[in-house]
Order: sequence, then C-alpha cells, then structure tokens
Amino acid sequence: MTESTKRSGIDLRLLIVIGVALLLGLAGAAAWAATTNNDLQSTRATLASTSGDLDTTKADLASTTSDLSKAGTDLATTQKDIKTDQSKITTLNFQIDRKGDCIAAQSANLAEMHRILDLERANFARTGTKSAWGRAYAADQAAINLAIDYLYKAYQNAAAGKLSTANSYIDKSNAQIRISNSQLKNSNKQIDIINKATDDINKANDAFDKTLTATSSTCGG
Repeated sequence: MTESTKRSGIDLRLLIVIGVALLLGLAGAAAWAATTNNDLQSTRATLASTSGDLDTTKADLASTTSDLSKAGTDLATTQKDIKTDQSKITTLNFQIDRKGDCIAAQSANLAEMHRILDLERANFARTGTKSAWGRAYAADQAAINLAIDYLYKAYQNAAAGKLSTANSYIDKSNAQIRISNSQLKNSNKQIDIINKATDDINKANDAFDKTLTATSSTCGG
C-alpha cells in the first residue's frame, strides 16, 4: 500500500464517519422537529381551548355583571321600601302610644255628652204642662179668665141696678187678679230658672266644642 493509497483510505473513513454523524444529526433534528411540531399542535389546541374558555368566562362575567346591576337595583328598591315601611311603623307606633290618651279623651267626651243631654232634657221638662212653670201658667190663665168673667157679671148686675151683687163680683174678680199675680210671679220665677239652665247648657256646649277640637288633635284627626 502506497502513501497515496493510505491517505485515500483515511479520508474515506473520515467521510463515512462524517456522513454517519450527519445522518444521525439529521435524524435527531427530524425527531426534534417532529416532537416540536407535536408540542406546537398541542399548544395551539390548548390555546384554542383556553381562548374558548376565556370567551365563556367573559360571557359569564358579563352575565354576572348584569345580575349584579339588577341586584343593585333591587337592593335600592328594597331599601326604599324598607324606609317606607319604617316610616309607617313610626306612624303606627306614634298612634299606638297616644291610643290610651285618645280613648281616655273620648270616654270623657262621651260622659260630657250624656251630662249635657241630661241638662237639656231636664230643662225641656221645665217647660211642660205638668211642670212648675206649666202649673203656674195654667193657674194664672184660669185666674185671669175668672177675673174677666166676674167683671163682666159685675157690669151686668150694675146695669140691672143690683149694685150689691155687682160689688160682690168685683170682689171676686179682684181676688182672681191677686191669684193671677201670684201665679204670674211663680211662672216668672220658673222662667228665670229655665233661662239660667239654658245659659249653662250653652256654655257647656261651647266648652264641649273646644274639647272636641283638642280630642281630634289627640287622636290624630
């Protein structure tokens, strides 16, 4: 073997080694490329899935935001209703607190109404025919009528010349006039009592009107 032949053998082996190395490198590169491509495909699928999940999450977030907005509106309405109810409760409590005062005032008013009514009935009874005034008035009228009759008879007898009889009728007439004056005095006395009672009733009614106004305020009218 010559030196030239040896160099050619060494070079060939080197080339073979280099070629094998290149083949191994290319095979490794191909395997890495394939693996990398698979990883990329998987990553893309994952990203696509994540993107879909993100879209779903955004939609859910938008729905949640809408729900929160509605809930906020409902809460505001509820708070307004609560304030209204609290105002009603305050009013009711106030009415309950003064309910006792109202009942007491109304009870007193009822008693006063009965008292005034009794006064009016009693005073009306004083004007009846069987009352003290009625009896005095009837006696007064009867005495006056008799006095007039006796005077008429006295005139007839005087005209007939029966002076003694005429004087007798005049005495009788004067007696009836005295009775009439006495009964008239009794009648006037009863009228004074009736008038005083009427004044007292009017004053009681005036005072009762003021009491009713105060009661209306107490009871919330």
